[in-house]
Amino acid sequence: MIKVFSCFYNEAALIPFFLSHYHFVDAIHAFVSPSTDATRELLAADPRVTIDDRDMPDGIDDDLKVAWLNEAIRRPDHDHDWHIVVDADEFVWPPNDPSADRIVSYLSRVPKTDVALRAMMQFVYRHETDADLDVAHRPVALQRRHGVPFGAKPIIIRANRGLQYVPGNHNFVDRRPHSTTHEFHGAHWQNADPSFAVTRRVRDRADRISTVNRLMHHGTHHWGATNAVVEQELASHRQDPVVL
Repeated sequence: MIKVFSCFYNEAALIPFFLSHYHFVDAIHAFVSPSTDATRELLAADPRVTIDDRDMPDGIDDDLKVAWLNEAIRRPDHDHDWHIVVDADEFVWPPNDPSADRIVSYLSRVPKTDVALRAMMQFVYRHETDADLDVAHRPVALQRRHGVPFGAKPIIIRANRGLQYVPGNHNFVDRRPHSTTHEFHGAHWQNADPSFAVTRRVRDRADRISTVNRLMHHGTHHWGATNAVVEQELASHRQDPVVL
């Protein structure tokens, strides 16, 4: 049994793809901040989703976000063997299984001593040959296969093992090692399509940097993003190589 944890703010454009990709999970714990679009309604329509209403009154606050996630994943969970902790624009899957249809059998082979698996993430962009996104088309994640490497994140963790993240979710407080024998692949959809990337990165990210994030130097990749900057970046990646 698998449970996903994620935070959502103005994610109506991504939520249908998120829910479709994570068809294989049994439950989704969604931290939902007050949004101006249909984020809450779209999540509430899926019976697997438990909505946890939260607010970031000063804008994006990565310390607050990781505190919410850590509070949730450290609670005893006798219903799920694995937790997947992702952002709303992150899709992960086992090797050679982008639809994640064989995820249970893959996880069953992970040694009991391995409590965290990395996802090897790729930043994906809309290639000049790509069609419009279509939530009915699967595998969802492979609708965008061109881009550049992003890095590894320990996204898949065993429940009830006391793991706690640091801001950014790239490591654990106790620096617990990751599995060396099993890993996932993943696509980071922050820039997957101009239809949502510009607004999401500027109005919903760059324009909402909190005082805490500035003081702690969190989320610097959002700082200074403007419509023109993001549009130029998207255009510069229209001929990227296949990475997935």
